[in-house]
Amino acid sequence: MAGNMELRTKHQFAGLIEKRDRWKRLKEDRSAQQRFEQLIGPQWARHNCALDEIAQPSNWQREVLDEKTILQVNRHINAVHSLLDCSKTRESLSSADLLELHRRMMEGIHAHAGRFRESEMKPLGEGHEPIEPELVPYVVDNALEWFNSDSFHEMHEVEQTALMLIKLIDIHPFDEGNGRTLRVFSNFFLLGADYPPAVISSGGASQYAIAIQNSLRFHTQPLIDLLADSVLQSLQFCLGEPVAPQLKILK
Repeated sequence: MAGNMELRTKHQFAGLIEKRDRWKRLKEDRSAQQRFEQLIGPQWARHNCALDEIAQPSNWQREVLDEKTILQVNRHINAVHSLLDCSKTRESLSSADLLELHRRMMEGIHAHAGRFRESEMKPLGEGHEPIEPELVPYVVDNALEWFNSDSFHEMHEVEQTALMLIKLIDIHPFDEGNGRTLRVFSNFFLLGADYPPAVISSGGASQYAIAIQNSLRFHTQPLIDLLADSVLQSLQFCLGEPVAPQLKILK
């Protein structure tokens, strides 16, 4: 998959880099910190979880949430802060880190929280060949090892995030909670480089689904573009700049 990925050079992400550098200088400001906490807290949780709710995504936009939804939001926030801590002290992640993030995300929500899937799965789309469950731990290990390679670290963090996300989605390591867990986990590189996360808007669910299907067929540019746009929206929000309409602010 890596050989087919459409790499971009650093100068093509110049706008993101410039805003990221301004954010690094501003983020100790109290107002900026509050915006960042809102972004990685309930805002990201609602958008991210809504992407998994194909039938009723509007449930996540209600002002008053039910107990089950509140539990999922709190689990999401806990998982995000765990990853943020890792991004400040670690250069890479392991299978154990992925399992721990899934446990934090899904504990009390699914019986197999923190465990790789033990059942067969249906193909995610045309041409997708699911990994057999007994091979999942080994394939995850191999993927995470490649993410430490020199060629991988030559990419921009948006590209790294896209590649990790689609590779892990291709593996589909869990029985439940793959989407929200893997979208958070793959932000490790962005957070480690002092970017805010790529918060994919729930309003862009169709665009995201199309980008994933394209990526499974080795056409990754739509996913890279979507993530780059999502990071831009997050940077604008953290910097207190006007945010483009496609990132709907949920309160």
